[in-house]
Amino acid sequence: MKFSAFVFLVLFFGTTAGLNAQYLDQLSKQLYPPSDLKKDIDLVQTTLEREHPNLYLYISKQALDYKFDSLRKAIDKPITATALYIRLQRVISSVGDGHLVLEIDYSKLTPQDIAFLKKPSLQHPIYQFGYYVTGKRLFITKNLSDDPKNVRGSEILSINGVPAARLIDSLNSYITGDGYNTTYKRHLMNAGIFAERYRFLFPQKDPLDISLKSSGILRKIKLEPRLEKGFDSIGGVKPPNTEYKLLTADSNIAYLKIRTFYNGNDYAGYHGIFEDIGKRKLKTLIIDLRGNTGGELGWAASVYSHLIDSPKYFYRLPQELKQQKALYGNERIRRWIDKLSISDYGVIQPYSTTFKGKIYVLIDGGSFSSSAILAANLKGLKNVTLVGEESGGSKNVLTAGVQKSITLPHSQLLLRYGVIPGYFGDISTIDGRGVMPDVPVTYQVEDYLAGKDLELDWVLKDIGKNGGLILGENKCG
Repeated sequence: MKFSAFVFLVLFFGTTAGLNAQYLDQLSKQLYPPSDLKKDIDLVQTTLEREHPNLYLYISKQALDYKFDSLRKAIDKPITATALYIRLQRVISSVGDGHLVLEIDYSKLTPQDIAFLKKPSLQHPIYQFGYYVTGKRLFITKNLSDDPKNVRGSEILSINGVPAARLIDSLNSYITGDGYNTTYKRHLMNAGIFAERYRFLFPQKDPLDISLKSSGILRKIKLEPRLEKGFDSIGGVKPPNTEYKLLTADSNIAYLKIRTFYNGNDYAGYHGIFEDIGKRKLKTLIIDLRGNTGGELGWAASVYSHLIDSPKYFYRLPQELKQQKALYGNERIRRWIDKLSISDYGVIQPYSTTFKGKIYVLIDGGSFSSSAILAANLKGLKNVTLVGEESGGSKNVLTAGVQKSITLPHSQLLLRYGVIPGYFGDISTIDGRGVMPDVPVTYQVEDYLAGKDLELDWVLKDIGKNGGLILGENKCG
């Protein structure tokens, strides 16, 4: 069962009075003695120390131990599982691993819990706006309040007296990401996580005093909580995972949008798309990985197989890793590398239909996990130009592969983490950054509100300068 960010929030902070929502009640109401919660914290720490291979890549053991110790000391009275979640999430986010997450155990939801989600409930007022974060600034992108004066594009200067810049910094610390990357966190904030994380810190459903600026005019407004309908499991129709089209009927430009690599075992694959590209003798290919947060690595490798002309490895080989001091100098990583042999690596063979023309790859902060791995490998090809912003996923380090999970025995929270490291792309520097575009593109809030596609605009201009045909639009495939 899939849940939106809104539902995730309701699960943690919605009121369940009178509905006997069993697991939700346990999370949000039951108070646990400090001794029990400290055992949960101990379990998280010892599990990560034992099984996480990149635990100290971006934070020292001393610094991480201090954070765990400080958390244990701060719990000096009974608190709920929700309260532990908020505090523990901030500690694990300092590890710098976007695949390391703390969440609720959805398998424990009872029929009463599901029934609660579908009941109308008093909604936190923070959900009456859609939000756009850029740098340290916060803007309204959607107005769901009763006041039409709260227009799109208005800048939020403060909420309940807390400046927007300070809120953004604080809320970012509750989102896990790879290394020191910020674009993935910003992508999630703009995808609805800002409101969710705000409520982590301020769960009370009290009115919000908000300072706004619109067209140079300052305003103060008050958002009241209100009764809203509950979660509807039916939802809307999602767009296809993969979209392939020609930009024009007469052009030689193919556009391939890959929204996710969660395709499942029955997915037919990308072979037909590339066979069509080859049959049409198209000269230019645009691969759009923006907002693609990953999925099965095999599907990313499948795309790669259609773009290479000789066998290649997706990951860096042991002999390459041994030459990188930041990796091989780390005792935990060195022990893992020393166990490897080249036979542990799979070679990606070029597919029978490979594209040899010009390739533009669009990336942004939402390009994460296997999507970022694909972008990092494509960056090494001579016919590829990356356009957009720094990817949300790391440019050369991943801790995923086999994903494990443990349920914390007292709070019943779920810890998910990867146990197999992967190193790819350019490993000459391990600096905690994402894949950098060859052509950086920066949005202003006005561009975002106007629905502009600055990356695609740049690509089309570049194609035009080099003699490409750009006319209307024609879907195919």
